[in-house]
Amino acid sequence: LIVPCQALIGGVTQWYFAEHYGIVGILYGLILSFSLTVFWGLPVYYMYKSKRLA
Repeated sequence: LIVPCQALIGGVTQWYFAEHYGIVGILYGLILSFSLTVFWGLPVYYMYKSKRLA
């Protein structure tokens, strides 16, 4: 579930920032999509899974 969300957020943010900041905007979009999904999503997911197994 995290990967499709990251792909959607990444596409939107890269498109938006690329229009305003050019090639650097693509990097900004990648960083933002990573921060909004994987950076916090994977730790939360693993904490949830570990509590279910315990």
